[in-house]
Amino acid sequence: MKITSTGIENGYFKDIFGGHSRYMNENQMPTYSIPLKILDTPQGVQSYAAVLYDLDAYEVTKGFIWIHWVLANLTMPEVLENASQTSVAFVQGVNSSHSPMAYNQDKGTASHYGGMKPRGRDHNYVLKVYALDTILDLESGFYLNQLYDQMEEHIITTAKLTAKYRQYH
Repeated sequence: MKITSTGIENGYFKDIFGGHSRYMNENQMPTYSIPLKILDTPQGVQSYAAVLYDLDAYEVTKGFIWIHWVLANLTMPEVLENASQTSVAFVQGVNSSHSPMAYNQDKGTASHYGGMKPRGRDHNYVLKVYALDTILDLESGFYLNQLYDQMEEHIITTAKLTAKYRQYH
């Protein structure tokens, strides 16, 4: 399995997908989500799940990675750009902006794509996609641990895509 994205140029996510975009929610969190395409999927896939995260955030947050987007029950191998705000083709989990140690956004607002705003330097972002042999019993607003609990024993294969986003001031 392989993941591609037209949202990446020269190893960087385009500005529209993060803090250099004009698409922000009321808490100034970027909302315009990245596109992705899943290629070469194995047989038996019933759905996909995906997590977009920033390991470089650990230095900035002083203790945890930043989860930007969590989605599950995607039954087609493609997600269009900005689908987080409009699509009903998948369910979305809570991103890190819900944390009281971060932006403390309400659960509904945080259950969408929360774009990249790296501090201090350009950050590396990882999009990890899981091919699953089932549809998960999740509703929008689920937490990351609930996703992992339900995926256990159902992961056929995984793939990841890594790209950077330029520093946000």
